[in-house]
Amino acid sequence: MFVRFWGVRGSIPTPPDNLQIKEQMLALLEYASVKDISDSYNREQVLQDFLGEKPPLVGGNTSCVELRTDGKIIIFDMGTGLRKLGHHLLNELPREGSEYHIFLSHSHWDHIQGFPFFAPAYLPGNKIFFYSVHPDLKKRLERQQDFQFFPVRLENMQARMEFIQMQENCHIELGSLVIENRELYHPGKSFAYSVKKGNKKFVFATDSEYKDTTPSAAQKYISFFKDADFLVFDAQYTFSEGILKEDWGHSTSVAGIDLAVESGVKRIALFHHEPDYNDTKLYSMLTQAQRYRRINYPDSALEIILAYEGLELEV
Repeated sequence: MFVRFWGVRGSIPTPPDNLQIKEQMLALLEYASVKDISDSYNREQVLQDFLGEKPPLVGGNTSCVELRTDGKIIIFDMGTGLRKLGHHLLNELPREGSEYHIFLSHSHWDHIQGFPFFAPAYLPGNKIFFYSVHPDLKKRLERQQDFQFFPVRLENMQARMEFIQMQENCHIELGSLVIENRELYHPGKSFAYSVKKGNKKFVFATDSEYKDTTPSAAQKYISFFKDADFLVFDAQYTFSEGILKEDWGHSTSVAGIDLAVESGVKRIALFHHEPDYNDTKLYSMLTQAQRYRRINYPDSALEIILAYEGLELEV
């Protein structure tokens, strides 16, 4: 299974501001000041070396993750990252006659606001299958595209759309894939999804708070995450913020690591980043999370990474 991230932010899109751009430019100038930049070739090489030594830019689009396997295109959430994914799909695939399978965690703005800009939805012959535990997803998307809010109604998009309601805590089969859902603690209800193919397992679990730490409550998630090769986990807050923002429906890297280790997860991606945090803060949080794992679970082989736009990996 191939996984690619198109949107990793939570709550609201966060394009870089002038200060962040200035910081990047100053860092590049300082790096280049001791290099040979006398011709265009050297300048290009210095730039590539600089980018290779810097951690990747996190990006500002909201939740959207692509999974491909067995010729199927599966999409988790429709945040603003879906717009870029749509353009990418049109550039690499036939313009008509394609199928897309979209699994939605919930319908808060940052998880649906990209769909009106999803170019494949405007092409006749394309088929889009929506999967959700919420029974009225079509009505929610129709409201988003009412003329008061958007110039094109859902019914005027030309792709064929089919809405499939999943039963809570049940699974469906999609070719060789077994896809299961699990309710998460979040205002309005959010749902995680696990995708199993043979002995491989991917879990997408965003917009959840894990305030109930009793063994019975934790077991609900441990059993769902169990032995996952890759877990995408909402880690929007620092530990102290998680306490201050109780019942906001988001989590921390500490909760993610505790659950991942207990579940036997192999790799966890910290996801749904706080919009007020710049890249420096986010990578600092990653370092702290890795340190927490080393101190508290020294025998664990859990790999901890930061989700960023453009991140690609095989599960």
